[in-house]
Amino acid sequence: MNKLTKLMSLGFVAFSLAMTSCGDDNDEPNPNPNPGEETGATVNPATVFTNGLPTQVGNYVITKNSNGLVTKIVDDDVVTTFDYSPAKSKSRAATRPTDYDMTMNVEWGGDKDGVDFYIQLNAQGYIEYAFEEDEDEDDGITYNEWWFKYNANGQLIEMKRTEGDNEVTTINYNADGDITSVSVKDDVDGQKMTATVGYTDASHATPILNKSGIMLYDDSFRIDMDEMATAYYAGLLGKGTKHLPLTNKEISYGETDNYTFVWVLNASDMPTSFTSSYTNQYGSYTDDPVIFKW
Repeated sequence: MNKLTKLMSLGFVAFSLAMTSCGDDNDEPNPNPNPGEETGATVNPATVFTNGLPTQVGNYVITKNSNGLVTKIVDDDVVTTFDYSPAKSKSRAATRPTDYDMTMNVEWGGDKDGVDFYIQLNAQGYIEYAFEEDEDEDDGITYNEWWFKYNANGQLIEMKRTEGDNEVTTINYNADGDITSVSVKDDVDGQKMTATVGYTDASHATPILNKSGIMLYDDSFRIDMDEMATAYYAGLLGKGTKHLPLTNKEISYGETDNYTFVWVLNASDMPTSFTSSYTNQYGSYTDDPVIFKW
């Protein structure tokens, strides 16, 4: 082999290695049981679900790995997967920061729509910031951002997102660690929703202890999280209330919905079903039960 040919061959090898390295940066991250190695954060669902992680919540079928981390949640044809390795730069958004502890992906079966969340964790292992890349077959790609704050007990107290005209959800707790009220405002409508939560009713003079750690953010607290909702069951959105909610009065855009909740518990005081009923100016309604499996 002459000297020129040898140099060209070596150059080609170096180029190939460089391209392989660049290609790896755009690949899906590899699973890592220690997602916060670089930041000191560690995800641990057992700190949220101290008596065991549910295997099913309503339509959510929950899968965990040998490390106890949730890897997949299936809701009919919607599949959410969790990747616990530092995220690599594969987003097409030039404004997305580059340091991420993990990613969450939501896919709808049968179409090309999907959502990627690039997640930064706080020291407790909960989501502090998320960059959302939403790919829609009709509307193209859109981007949103999320910010979360927690109290000293690791409970969610604020959720802000750019979607919905910079919507901010504020969550208030009492000394027992129970949510007492929720308010939602945005830059266009101002205050657009308030909810007042109760933990006693005619059948329960004392509150029901929440041994399960279950938090039905939307169904019982009227906190709309869209595709982010499944993250709670991966232990990523803080801890639950001390007691199970029994009533909720929601006022939204001048209309009032009064909710009552019925929980059925097993012999271990873990919920097996949740039923929500509500009344408003149009009538009375009862939603299908949410079934829990452990």
